[in-house]
Amino acid sequence: MKYLVAISLLFSLNVLSSGQSGLPIDPLTNKITWQETIPLDSITRDEMFDRCKRWLAHYYKIESFTIDSKVSYTVATNADFIINLTYDFKYKSQNKISYVITLNQKEGKYRVTITDFTFYKVSSGVKTQLPLEQAYAKMTSQNKGETTAQVKTEIDKVLADLKIFMVKGYVKTQDDW
Repeated sequence: MKYLVAISLLFSLNVLSSGQSGLPIDPLTNKITWQETIPLDSITRDEMFDRCKRWLAHYYKIESFTIDSKVSYTVATNADFIINLTYDFKYKSQNKISYVITLNQKEGKYRVTITDFTFYKVSSGVKTQLPLEQAYAKMTSQNKGETTAQVKTEIDKVLADLKIFMVKGYVKTQDDW
């Protein structure tokens, strides 16, 4: 029995160290990809399309989209956020992660896809930009953990805000009372 536990432990450690990013990888494209289909029966496809556009414009503070097709009920935009990574055990570097968020609508549901992540160190400039999958492979184990945690936190925040907006159709403004 102890022998079986030891083999299981060694196997699980090997899987964890084999380059798994801890981020969702699409098996077809080998890219980091979040994709979720959310049922929403209470509104029409047209209203969902309008809400998706309003949410993207509000959340990302943009006026135009990279894709805006009422024919295919698809709207998409490029977005980014900053993460901080530790180097030399005490210094922090700012790094920009960019991605594409695409929203598709069908009657009774919508799908959000977040993919095409890129990464670069802000101080080095955009010319050093790499796909996040490549940058991740070059990171130290500490930076991999920091990157995974910060990317997951940011994407979870995006998805939570989208889901609330799609149900309500508006953003609750803060009361000044």
